[in-house]
Amino acid sequence: MEKIFRMFKYISISFFLLISTAIAAQINMEEVPRDPQGFTLGINLAGPFNRIMDNDRTGISFLTRINVAENLFFRGEAGFENVSFNQDAYSYDSNGTFLKAGIELNSLSKREPGTHAHLLFGIAYGMAIQEQSASRFTIENSYWPDFVDRVGSHTVNTHWVELSGGPRVEVFQNLYLGWSIHLRVSVLRDNPEMLKPYYVPGFGNGDNRLNGGFSYTIEYLIPWKK
Repeated sequence: MEKIFRMFKYISISFFLLISTAIAAQINMEEVPRDPQGFTLGINLAGPFNRIMDNDRTGISFLTRINVAENLFFRGEAGFENVSFNQDAYSYDSNGTFLKAGIELNSLSKREPGTHAHLLFGIAYGMAIQEQSASRFTIENSYWPDFVDRVGSHTVNTHWVELSGGPRVEVFQNLYLGWSIHLRVSVLRDNPEMLKPYYVPGFGNGDNRLNGGFSYTIEYLIPWKK
C-alpha cells in the first residue's frame, strides 16, 4: 500500500506540472502554424553515445510520436541495454529491455511561418525487466580467508515516472532532430537487496531512486493529414 501511495503521489505532482505547462502553451496559440498530422519513427542515439563513454554498456532504443491533438503528442519508446564487466571484487552481467509511454505538450507559442519546431515538455511511465547475475564476488577479510561466492541469474523489475523537456525541429521535409533532458523517479521495485542492479535499462543507476538523463533523437514523420 505504501508503494502504491508513493507512486500515486509522484504521478499526481507530475501531472499537475504538466497541466500548468499546458495552460501556458495556450497563450498566443493562434500565432503558431499548424503541424502536419501523422506519426514518426525514430531512433534515440543516447545508447550509442553511452557506449562510447562506457565500454561496459551496450544499448539502443527506438521511438514514435503521434499527433493526438494540436500541440499534444503521444510518445512511446522501447529499447534494450546490456551491461557486462569484470572487476577484482566481482563479475556482473545484465541483459534487459524497457518500455516508456507518455504525452508531450508543445509550449512554443511563436514560430516562423512554414517552420515546424517544438519545445516539448512531457510526462511518461516507464518499466524495465532485466536478467542479471554475478558469476563471482569476493568479500575480503583481513583475518579469515576471503569469502568467494556467486549470485545466479534472476529477473528484476523496475518502474518509474519520468519528466522530460527539450527542443525538436524539422531540418528537412519530415525529418526531425531533437534533444531532451529527463528526470526519472523510481516508484516501484522488486530488486533483491543482495544484488541491486548496477544499471537499469532506460532508467539509470540502480542504486538511485532519482536519476537524470539525456536523449538525442532522429525521427521521420509519416503524415496522414496536413
